[in-house]
Amino acid sequence: MLETDVARFIQGRVMSLIATRNQAHRPMIGRGTGARFDPDSGEISVLVSRSQWPEAVAWARPGLPISTTHVKPDDYQAYQIKGIITGVRPATAAESAQGSRYVAEMLETLGGLGVTRLQLSSTLSDHELVRVSFLPCDLFVQTPGPAAGRRLTDGFPAP
Repeated sequence: MLETDVARFIQGRVMSLIATRNQAHRPMIGRGTGARFDPDSGEISVLVSRSQWPEAVAWARPGLPISTTHVKPDDYQAYQIKGIITGVRPATAAESAQGSRYVAEMLETLGGLGVTRLQLSSTLSDHELVRVSFLPCDLFVQTPGPAAGRRLTDGFPAP
C-alpha cells in the first residue's frame, strides 16, 4: 500500500513522467497528465495523451512493467514508482476534465517559475487521454541529493 504522504504527493501539482518499454526493452517515455491513487484497490492511475505520446501508450499493456516519476517543480522533490500495468482504457469524460484541470494547474505552476506556455506546448497535453493503471511494486526517492535512489518499499506485496 502506498503511504498517504506519497499518495497525496503524486496527486498534487507535480510533473509526472511514465516509461513503458517495447519488445527490445527500449524505453518509451511520455508525460503524464495527472495521477490518482485508489486506496481500495492499491492501484495508481496515470492519464497520458495518446496523440502526444503514442509509443509510450502503445506499449502500455496489462502485465507489462511501467515506471512513473513524479517531481515537484519548485524544489525537485521526486519519487519514482515501478509497477505492473493492470489496465489501459480511454479516459472517461470526468477523467478528461481532470486532465484538463491538471494541464491548467501545471501551466500556472510552471509559469510562476518562468517556464512559458510555448516551452510546455510540446509536453503538456489533455488530448486523447488514456488511463493507464498499475499496481506499484517499488518506490524510490529521486530527489537530488544523498538519498536519491533509496528504495522505500519493504511493504509492497508482489504483483
